[in-house]
Amino acid sequence: MSTLLTLPRRRADRPTLLMLHASGSSPRQWAPYAAAQAPRYRVLTPELLGYAGEAAWPAGTPASLDAEAEHLAPLLHAQPVHLFGHSYGGAVALQIALRWPERVASLTLYEPVRFALLRRSPGSLQSYEDIVGVGRRIGMEVLSGTLHAAGERFVDYWSGEGAWRELGDAQRDAIAARMPKVQAEFEALFADRVPAAAWRTLTMPVHLMGGTRSPLPARQVGALLAELLPQAGGLTLTGLGHLAPLTHAERVLAALPEWLRPQPLPLAA
Repeated sequence: MSTLLTLPRRRADRPTLLMLHASGSSPRQWAPYAAAQAPRYRVLTPELLGYAGEAAWPAGTPASLDAEAEHLAPLLHAQPVHLFGHSYGGAVALQIALRWPERVASLTLYEPVRFALLRRSPGSLQSYEDIVGVGRRIGMEVLSGTLHAAGERFVDYWSGEGAWRELGDAQRDAIAARMPKVQAEFEALFADRVPAAAWRTLTMPVHLMGGTRSPLPARQVGALLAELLPQAGGLTLTGLGHLAPLTHAERVLAALPEWLRPQPLPLAA
């Protein structure tokens, strides 16, 4: 279930950093981050539900944010862990914090897609309808068996028109195979019923990041969370999009909060 990257051994009392990947991605997206955090943290990069092994997620099988959190609960320890999540991984990180706040030391989130927040904000209702439309069209393609069409819609929505055509055949096949789980993740996000009062109980430090080129629903979710979470701070990265943690790792590393900012290695004597 979990990947503990093989990194240089450090002191045994390091705190744990749990990094949760985005929809359609894998723990491999965290390789540069895990290497940077090794001096300070014991880094865990688990697979979310439905991503480990060769068995595909059955089309039409539901997922839930609570099930995702329960899947990762064995990685939480007596000492609170630090969570770093991207997109759907950020949404799951927030669910872990809601379920077990005493076991979470901090949250670092790049565009956590808790889309249900848009439903309760009058200024964001159109964005909510837009993203539901995208998710439901992907769902229809998944249920009709046209997984590559679903993959193209998914990739082009988050990365821009024509991004799918720029991928190699192996990449397209891999993404298409994950689309049944991606469709279930959209529905899990749309089924979210967390009340506003629950967000205000999360008092751990929260660092929110996003890009100016990301789709509007993702940017609006970040703005709403910044208003609701008592200890939220963060920044917006100019010119970057939703997949910046994969495509621009150096810039995202530089934008991390103090507790995750890579430390320079000491000079050799």
